[in-house]
Amino acid sequence: MPSLRGFCGSRRWSGSGESCRWISETQTRRIGDAVIKPFSPCLPFSPSPYLQLPKHGGEMMTHKERMLKAIRGEWADWLPWTPRIDLWYNSNSLRGTLPSKYPKGIALDEIADDLGGGYHKITPEFMKVRSPDDMIDRGIGVYRLWGMPHRSELVGVDREVKQEGDATEVTYHTPVGSASCKIVYSEEMRRAGISIPWIAEHVIKEPKDYRVVGHIFKNIRVYPTYDSYLEFHRQVGEKGLAVAFGHNAAGPMHHILKQFFDATAFYLELYDHPNQLRQLCEDMDLFFDQIHGIVADCPAEVILYGSNFDDMITYPPLFKEHMMPYLQRLADLIHPKGKFLLCHCDGENKGLLDLIPESGMDVAEAVCPQPMTKVTIPEVKKAFKGKVTIWGGIPSVALLETSMPGHEFEEYMKKLFKEIAPGDRFILSVSDTTPPDARFERLFRITEMVKE
Repeated sequence: MPSLRGFCGSRRWSGSGESCRWISETQTRRIGDAVIKPFSPCLPFSPSPYLQLPKHGGEMMTHKERMLKAIRGEWADWLPWTPRIDLWYNSNSLRGTLPSKYPKGIALDEIADDLGGGYHKITPEFMKVRSPDDMIDRGIGVYRLWGMPHRSELVGVDREVKQEGDATEVTYHTPVGSASCKIVYSEEMRRAGISIPWIAEHVIKEPKDYRVVGHIFKNIRVYPTYDSYLEFHRQVGEKGLAVAFGHNAAGPMHHILKQFFDATAFYLELYDHPNQLRQLCEDMDLFFDQIHGIVADCPAEVILYGSNFDDMITYPPLFKEHMMPYLQRLADLIHPKGKFLLCHCDGENKGLLDLIPESGMDVAEAVCPQPMTKVTIPEVKKAFKGKVTIWGGIPSVALLETSMPGHEFEEYMKKLFKEIAPGDRFILSVSDTTPPDARFERLFRITEMVKE
């Protein structure tokens, strides 16, 4: 016999799964062998996120609906769960080490369906390259990937491309001079699941290169490619959120840090060449303005803008001065249109926790707690003050037997679920991603836990 589990407001709910139905206060309803008679609410009730609450009419929510409700700060029928498995899939499909139950050539999304969670569709499909042009400008942080809502074209620039083994060297010839960079994508990287080439030689090597790079970005033209995004959106459907790729840097200075220098060199440049950095930021501003306008009008619910925040790399004063204004600028454009701003916060966030809620960010994705970082989920929730949805929570080491034996995994997950409770503004996922050598059955166990 289905059991009466609770009530909320002026409606009550009963049973489990698809047998559940909403019941008004004045309605007597038979559910299976149970007769439910009207009664009046007498206590406030907050439904557990781990129970499968039905929508009005008894239908279960889709994964997309659950995720959007979490982002809006509303209750879903259960805790949204979106395991990220793309790098795990890339590595194991190439090595031939996918679980034996999966046939050769099985698609990533088919495995995601088998896991029972929603699709994790945030990072662009860097391996889905249609032509060399898609990734040829990776060394300067410009991508033309399938599913993106915009496409950037270089104007007044001639490229000279040299391929040598796994390395691609690109020299940019402009009216104000030339500059070059080198990217590498090796078999070893592919087998590790890495989907994006590594910058082996940065484009700015000496002061004269600033002017060349500034010319490139002052003359870039960005065009909408909404049809490409809509194809991606249709493919994801109700199984997840088709997050639109705005940019992986929150403004020019963040782009410079991520693409034009390694971290040590960048901080030296801040001290040695502040005027050149400032001018380059001004030269790049139009590029970001074009992206802002296009993604604000694109047919997406959620926009990815800014990634790899970390309180040592993007330390608080740098974040506040150079990244927050761009996050806020984009948020002011998209919020009136009903869109949400998502950032990939996969680093050490302890020193940034108080700034994130004021940044315009709606979703902090890839939030990773202890033992991989210094923060705990309760600390993050307290700092976010109900303004920002947490997406993540499961450190990738929790899926590795060598880092966390089975009994420790079970205890860790039980503790995590207690910390997540009551479950509002939370989308459960792996932070940052499922490692190639993960105990894959643990993802199925997490699905069971979410539904328990």
